[in-house]
Amino acid sequence: MTTELTANGKPFVHHHGAHCETAVTSALFGNQGLDVSEPMIFGIGSGIFFGYLPMVKLVHLQVTAFRNKPGSVFRKAAKRLGANFVIKTYRDPQKGMDELRQVLKAGHIVGLATNLYWLPYVSERHRHNFGGHNIIVLRETEAGFRISDPTFDHPMDCSADGLERARFVPGPMNPRGFMYYTKSVQPHPDLRQACIKGMKNSCGLMLRIPLPIFGVRGMRFLAKKIIKSPDKLGFQEACRSLAGTVRWVEETGTGGAGFRYMYAAFMQEAAELFGSDELARLSRDMTAIGDTWREFSVTAARIIKQRDKEAETFAKAGGLILKCADREEAFFKELQKVVKKLEA
Repeated sequence: MTTELTANGKPFVHHHGAHCETAVTSALFGNQGLDVSEPMIFGIGSGIFFGYLPMVKLVHLQVTAFRNKPGSVFRKAAKRLGANFVIKTYRDPQKGMDELRQVLKAGHIVGLATNLYWLPYVSERHRHNFGGHNIIVLRETEAGFRISDPTFDHPMDCSADGLERARFVPGPMNPRGFMYYTKSVQPHPDLRQACIKGMKNSCGLMLRIPLPIFGVRGMRFLAKKIIKSPDKLGFQEACRSLAGTVRWVEETGTGGAGFRYMYAAFMQEAAELFGSDELARLSRDMTAIGDTWREFSVTAARIIKQRDKEAETFAKAGGLILKCADREEAFFKELQKVVKKLEA
């Protein structure tokens, strides 16, 4: 935890976060006096999700999303908590940078979506081409900008050219200068109602999207492709595809299992807020689901490294995802029933 001054001289407390967008959103609220935890932001903002997107490729690998699209968590959480907020994207990089400077001069701290690979303060070994990395700009400096990046233990300096490139680099998941900030927040929002809206929305996203690549249907779609992949692609290409899936489960963003643990933490906070034993039980269920996603990653790693070939198979790996799909379907169906009771 480090204290840093913003453009108007107001102290800002930098925290290392579990996930970039929830950490940035929590910090934006906290800077205006409203303390909302990352898990609470994630749950209220309906961050939990699943999507298998074979038509979208990042570094030649198909995208598997374990959370809602970048920017949506802030938008939904801010709306449900009654904040007055601004979200903008830009076609013209110069206009995007000029407006960033204007907003900073007006005394606001600003959230940005950036491409992680092009942030100059990130070391080479930690860079990868991901256009949904969220940071906070605290103020302009002589050399560029002072940045609060929740993946670091302390604020960082970033050159103006480097920040512009990270905001506007073309390619998959181009952030298009995505910028957001809060003008004001409700000092005493209705957290219970915000949680209910977030939970209802998440249930719909996981259970009721009719397309077969989203929600629990998407999990089953991916599982079946993994099971069939050695016969269809050959062993080496199937391993390459499987490694890409593991990367989404374990590394990109907070990782799929990590998002399940974060939602479990939200369930626990909500259980305390509502005094609900049922939500507390669902928190434990979601933690177990996260453990199963981690088990999938271990099995997949052994397949790729060709360890214990008889026990560790593509059928087993796909079967673990099918198990996750069944458990998440049961989880969200039960959550729907609990929410109805909370609304009554």
